[in-house]
Amino acid sequence: MVQTLPVIILVSPQMGENIGATARIMSNFGYEELRLVLPRDGWPNSKAEEMAAHGAYILKDARIFQTVDEAVADINFLVATTAHSRYMNKPMVTSARLVDQLHSSTGKTALMFGRERSGLTNEELQLADCIVSIPVSEKNPSLNLAQAVAVLAYEIIRVEKPIPLREPVSLAPKHEINYFFACLEEKLVASGFLRHEKLRATMRKNIRNLFLRAELTDQDLRTLHGMINSLYKSSTTP
Repeated sequence: MVQTLPVIILVSPQMGENIGATARIMSNFGYEELRLVLPRDGWPNSKAEEMAAHGAYILKDARIFQTVDEAVADINFLVATTAHSRYMNKPMVTSARLVDQLHSSTGKTALMFGRERSGLTNEELQLADCIVSIPVSEKNPSLNLAQAVAVLAYEIIRVEKPIPLREPVSLAPKHEINYFFACLEEKLVASGFLRHEKLRATMRKNIRNLFLRAELTDQDLRTLHGMINSLYKSSTTP
């Protein structure tokens, strides 16, 4: 079993009942940390408390965030859930293989779930290091939010001795990666590489995916910052 169980992040959950059911499931399987990004009906929520039953303590300690970036800032390895890949150029695994991904990383991990009706946006999926899908019937592929949490929560704890996909590595937390992207994109705009505004959003996504596939560590970011600053200074020096 994964030594430190992942944080559970619900992005803009629409129903208090689903938040409460998620808390109950988390308590069933030993998960402790729940984060909520802009719950639709506000917080605290009486319907969530009613549904949580013995998992009410999870709700009491739940952390509320205004943005996804804030919710994942200290996360080293982020797993996003979606029914479809949406042509995202990211590793995509089934729920049964998820635990191998988690065992191949050190630091703080998280599972991020989207809205009941529309799931996660492409911009939110882009933040993830890995995308997980749950095999479901084509006749009825839609899972309730709390049901999806239950499936993945169980898959993670049921494996006692998984085989890591690679040697464990501590990835840089998301807030440091986002800072690197902001610095890089500022210099790319100044240099003229991102001069076409109509293409800028697509190019930014492609650039971010390129670096995220590299699974950047703190040392990687320090090296990249140094390289880019050196190149930028040399290109602007008369």
